[in-house]
Amino acid sequence: MSKDAKSTAQDSFARHVGQRIRYFRGLQDISLSELSRRSGIAKGTLSKLESGSGNPTIVTLGALAGILNITPGDFMEPRNGAPRDQSGWKKLAGPGITMLFLHKIVAAKSWDIYETNIPQTDAPIYSATHGGIEHLIMIEGVADVGPVDAPTRLNPGERVAFPGDKPHLYFAIGGPCTALLMMEHPAKRA
Repeated sequence: MSKDAKSTAQDSFARHVGQRIRYFRGLQDISLSELSRRSGIAKGTLSKLESGSGNPTIVTLGALAGILNITPGDFMEPRNGAPRDQSGWKKLAGPGITMLFLHKIVAAKSWDIYETNIPQTDAPIYSATHGGIEHLIMIEGVADVGPVDAPTRLNPGERVAFPGDKPHLYFAIGGPCTALLMMEHPAKRA
C-alpha cells in the first residue's frame, strides 16, 4: 500500500471513529463538556477526535466506552453490520502494545476481536484496568500475560482468560509476539 493510500485509510479510520463517538454521545444526550468531565479526557482532545483529526488510542476509547455504556469495538464497526473495509486502518496504541480491531460480535455476550502485537521490552508492559474479560490466544512468540500477581506463560496455540478490571501485564520473551485478543463484555444495547 502506498504512503498516500495508507494516510487516506488512516484518515478514514479517524473520521469513522469520530462519527461513532459523536453518535453514541448523542444517544446518551451527553455534552462534550460532560463527557470530558466524566472521562477525564480534555475537551479539546474529544473535539479533535469527533472531528476526525485526533489520534484515538485503545485507552481513550476504553474510557469513553465505559462512560457511554458500550465497548471500544462499537466505535469501529456498526453493531452486527457488514464489516468495514479496514485495509490500511491504523493500529490502536495501547500501553506499549498495538491492537488492530478485526471484528465485533454481539450475541449473549459482546466480543471485540483484535490482532495484538506485544513488543519485546526490558520490563513488563502494564495495562490500565478496564471492564470485561480478556481472552488471549498466542499466535506467534512466547509471552507472560495476565494478572500482575499471577501471569501465565503462553506459547503459540495456548490461551488464557483473565478479568480486565484487575491490573495485568504483557511481557514478550525472546522477541515480539502476535496474539488474538477477544474482549468479552456483557451484551449492551446502545
